Amino acid sequence: MTEPFASYHRKLPDLAGQLASRGSLGVLVFDFSPLSVIEDQYGSRTYQEVRDQLFKLVAENQGKAFRSKDIPALDEARGLRLILFADHRRDALPMLQSDVRVLRQRLASDLVPRLARIALPYLKSLPRIDVGQGLAIYNPIMHPARQIARAVQEAIRYGAVRRQVEEFETLEKLQEVILTERIMTAFQPIVGIEDRKILGYEALTRGGDVANPQMADALFSIAQEHRLLVELDRLCRRKALLSSKRLPPDAKIFINTLPVTIRDPEFQGKHLIKFLEQARVSPQRIVIEITEKLVIENYSLFQDAMSYFTELGMSLAVDDVGAGYSGLETIARLTPAYLKIDMALVRDVHASTVNQQMVGAIIALGHGIGAKVIAEGIQTEDELRTLVSLGVDYGQGYLIGRPGLTP
Repeated sequence: MTEPFASYHRKLPDLAGQLASRGSLGVLVFDFSPLSVIEDQYGSRTYQEVRDQLFKLVAENQGKAFRSKDIPALDEARGLRLILFADHRRDALPMLQSDVRVLRQRLASDLVPRLARIALPYLKSLPRIDVGQGLAIYNPIMHPARQIARAVQEAIRYGAVRRQVEEFETLEKLQEVILTERIMTAFQPIVGIEDRKILGYEALTRGGDVANPQMADALFSIAQEHRLLVELDRLCRRKALLSSKRLPPDAKIFINTLPVTIRDPEFQGKHLIKFLEQARVSPQRIVIEITEKLVIENYSLFQDAMSYFTELGMSLAVDDVGAGYSGLETIARLTPAYLKIDMALVRDVHASTVNQQMVGAIIALGHGIGAKVIAEGIQTEDELRTLVSLGVDYGQGYLIGRPGLTP
């Protein structure tokens, strides 16, 4: 299949002419290598379709986001890097690094996010597309091909260094969030599916300025990348329990946690008793919530540690049940007090026979082991009515109540 952009080596005569006549040539390198996983997972045809959409969008922006005289090319045939050779907007002046920087910043904030979104049907999150910058300065002694290749490598190194710097800056901000406890806890109600009587509230982390995450998933993703998951999880658990003072005194408090953190020595023995007294929370109100995936992957660790908390009066909830890990037997052996149905099964459950059957199976399992079943992510009356008819015990979601700093 013909590529819309040729390798820059085939355009060397034009590039050399621009370099000689202008005295310099700006270079921007867009690194599309994170998209190569699409070919690994979905095959070359799908990957080629994504590439075609990427390059179509680039071509459509020639003369808009960047000049019509600028030259787009690839680093090599079917390459994973798109190179933009940029000329100065004022013909009488050579291009400077400051000019290249302005162009890079504009394209990184405007064009790059649109390019990244093309991969979303196949990737779970927006891929990071690094953009590096370089500058070739005309030297009549050196062959133009070497000058241009050197500028391309300079731009690639710039992009890699910039990524490292941003990662360190993000790490610093995350460390500050943890050490200064700059997070807040929002509470989302969990109610009886029919009578709307409050069972309890799930504690959800909010706040922190690391990449402006508003949801716990974003904050924990950053923490996982920088190996600070346990530190963040301990903080979230502590803040959630201290913040629960503003909840009704008889409401359950559902606390998300990681398997390893339940072995935290400061969440056991005298430390735990003292802390719960400070938070004014009885153990009987606390429901430790862990995802189905983590339960299955850490079964032995979790089973041993969890027995200590259940003996104190705490309960166990397994979250995201039915998310695709097929661990219902493992879950049953833990005898949790609550099963929380993954919201993907709840979405449009009224219109999906398959989802209804899966929800029904989870309800049968839960009731068979003496557990109550909670449906998460309820958004519509149709979903609610179907869940009631299937026999779900409790519900949670925007239709019932949005997370808030106060109940």
